[in-house]
Amino acid sequence: MMASTPEDLSFHQGFIARQALFDVKRGVWGYEVFYRQDLKDAAAATDHKAMLEVATRAFLSPQWQQSPNSYLMVALDPLTDPGEVTGALPKGRTVLKVNEESLALPRMQELLVRLRQENFLIALNDFTGKFTGSPALNLVDIIAVNMQRSNKDTLIKEALMQCEQRPVQVLARKVEDVQTFYAAKEAGCVLFQGFFFQKPERISSKVISSSMASSLGILKMIEQQDPDIGELARTIQKDVSLSYRLLKFLNSPYFGFAREVSSIKTALILAGWQQMRTWLRLVVITEMTPKHKPSELVFLSAQRGRFLELAAQRTGGRRLNSERLLLLGLFSLLDSIFDMQMADIVGSLPLDQELKDTLCLEPTPLLPWLGLVHSFERADWHELAERFEALGVDPVEVAACYTESMHWAHAIFNYLD
Repeated sequence: MMASTPEDLSFHQGFIARQALFDVKRGVWGYEVFYRQDLKDAAAATDHKAMLEVATRAFLSPQWQQSPNSYLMVALDPLTDPGEVTGALPKGRTVLKVNEESLALPRMQELLVRLRQENFLIALNDFTGKFTGSPALNLVDIIAVNMQRSNKDTLIKEALMQCEQRPVQVLARKVEDVQTFYAAKEAGCVLFQGFFFQKPERISSKVISSSMASSLGILKMIEQQDPDIGELARTIQKDVSLSYRLLKFLNSPYFGFAREVSSIKTALILAGWQQMRTWLRLVVITEMTPKHKPSELVFLSAQRGRFLELAAQRTGGRRLNSERLLLLGLFSLLDSIFDMQMADIVGSLPLDQELKDTLCLEPTPLLPWLGLVHSFERADWHELAERFEALGVDPVEVAACYTESMHWAHAIFNYLD
C-alpha cells in the first residue's frame, strides 16, 4: 500500500466528503467537495476559508483527479474575499454554488460579477422559481433542481426558460433512483447528482452469465487460504481480457518493477501473495463491470474496501478482522454493478455467512460499518456524528482513514481503468 505524504496528511484535519456529478451518458462530469472541520456542533457553519483550501488541494492533487477534464464544485459564502477564490481555485474548472437567498444579496451579485469575469462558473442551488425573470439569474451558468420536490417538473421547465437567451445547464440534484435519472434526462436536465448509480437498474430473476461465473470462480480461488498459484495463473490466462488488464496494471508505474512482467505466474510470485490478492480482487471486479456502468462504481468499491480495512486496523483492535471489512466494502456495490439482487450474487461469493448477510443489509454487527460509509458519502455530518458515537470510535482517526482511502483509490484508479 502507498504511504501518505506530508501533504496528504493536511487533509486529515477535518471531515471530507466528495460526490460525483454525472453527464447524460453517466460519465463523471465533476465532483462536489464537502468539508467540516468539527462534528461536535453538527449545526455549526462550515469554516469557508478552510473549505476553499481543502477543495483547492483536492482538485490540484493528481491523486484526486480521475479525469483531467473534470470540474470542481464548492459552496460559496457571501462574505468570501474574492482573492481567496481567484488566488486558489482553478479558473475555468471551478463551479461556485450559491443559494437563492445569497443570490438576492447585492454584495453576492457584485462578487459573482467579478468571479465570472475571472472565468468561474456559478451554480444556483435548489432553484424554487422565486427569482424567475430576475436579472440576477443572468449571473448563473447552472441551475440545480431538487428532484425530491413535488413541483420538480415545473421547476425544470422554468429553469430551462433561462436557456433561451444564453446557455444555462440544468442540474438534477438528489437523484436517488434510475427512474428519476431518466425522468430528469427526458425533462431536459444535462447534469445529475445523487446516488441513483449505486442502485441496481433492474431487480429481476437475471441469472449469472458464464463470463461472470468464470470471474466469480477466480475470486473463489483468490480467497482460498492456500491457493494453488500455478492453477490460479492458468485460470487467469484463459481470460485474455483479464490477463491483459492485470499485466498492464502490474507493469504500470504504480508498481515500479525493475523489468517488465510478462507472465501471470511470475507476477503472482513477484508481487507477494498478500498484496497480490488485493490487486487481483480489484482487477477482477473492474473487468467484470459492464461498459455502460459509471466508472465511479468501481472507484467507490475500491475506496470503500480500503477505508473499512484501515478503520478496522486502527480503531477495531482485535475485535475486527480488517480483511473481512475490506471484502465488505469491496463487494458492497456488486448488486449495482450487475443489476441483480445482492442475495442472488452472494451465493457465488467466497464469504462467510455474516458477510453475506451484511451485504444483503441484514442486521449484523458489521452493518453499522457499512452505514458509516454511506454517511461519509452523503456528507451527512449529523448522522456521521451519531454513527461515531454508536461505534465507539475516534472520529478524527476514522476521518483520517476515509481521506487516506480516497487518496489510495485515486492513486491506483487510472491504472485499473
